[in-house]
Amino acid sequence: MAEFKLIPLASINVGDRARPVDEDHALAIAANMAERGLINPITVRPTPAAKRGTTPYTLVAGGHRLRAAELNQWTEIDTIVVNADAAEAQLMEISENLFRNELSALDRGLFVMKYREIFEEKNGKVTQGGDRKSKCNDCTLIFAPGRELSERVQDRLGIGRRTYFNVQKIGLNLHPSLREAVRGTAVENDQTRLLKLAKLPPEEQCRIASTLKVERDIDLVLRAAKPTPVKIDPQSEIYSKLIDAWARANSQTKQQFLEHIGMVDPILEAAE
Repeated sequence: MAEFKLIPLASINVGDRARPVDEDHALAIAANMAERGLINPITVRPTPAAKRGTTPYTLVAGGHRLRAAELNQWTEIDTIVVNADAAEAQLMEISENLFRNELSALDRGLFVMKYREIFEEKNGKVTQGGDRKSKCNDCTLIFAPGRELSERVQDRLGIGRRTYFNVQKIGLNLHPSLREAVRGTAVENDQTRLLKLAKLPPEEQCRIASTLKVERDIDLVLRAAKPTPVKIDPQSEIYSKLIDAWARANSQTKQQFLEHIGMVDPILEAAE
């Protein structure tokens, strides 16, 4: 049951957030709130024991709006108080973030991954299809966790099933070091390239992440990461094959070959 309340900012514990507050974004919201007020209340949950009772509420959703209120020097803010445990609160926070359009392709992948982790804690592990033939993890029975997770995220993002799986692959398979390294580059909002990076072996992803600390041009880094093809001399290859064939040939075959090229092996003659 949710309840609408006007509560002091000082009574709200922010806690660990899935998405850090962007100060520039908060400033823009603060300007809008100063002119038009708070249109959408933030969401909190009761936590009477938080910080020894000094912050009886913990933020669930609305970090930027809360920061904007602080920047405007408000002392109170409109809230919707919901009864939810920590895991459910995280699901609500991530769900709201997924609904927002300004998420980058990278953040969409990370939020879907986090949503899946918490969802599995509450609903059970998501595995591949119940018929053991399907490779997808939402092709299970109609009420199975995989299908429910897939449908929830697709509905929140307004995307199709294929896009959902691609977004999920980015979140699950992109190495943490590479996640941080691509922030601020053109790749951060390029789902196709993020997907290609996520398909690389972890050790190669780590090498690319290390290089990006020095060179921020992702295209240069990816070109440098490609192995240089080794040019093989055709005649060297033929020579190697001849040596190998000679080593495998018996005495009769060797004799025939030497006669063919106008030579006779004295060792083979003596053996006769």
